[in-house]
Amino acid sequence: MSSPLSQIEFEALVKRAGLPLSPAEIADMYSAWPHIERFAARLRNPARGREAEPAHLFRPLNAQGV
Repeated sequence: MSSPLSQIEFEALVKRAGLPLSPAEIADMYSAWPHIERFAARLRNPARGREAEPAHLFRPLNAQGV
């Protein structure tokens, strides 16, 4: 895992994304950032296979409703 993101870096990312957040909202989001980083690291793991996710299946209906 990479080094933790500082609050200054986080604020820069928020501004670059164009999010219209108040300083209080940015602080709230930054307080949750360590949890989001851990979650993202689990998702980006190249050793994680397809079997780690439940199956999702979508079958649209044709014109006859079948």
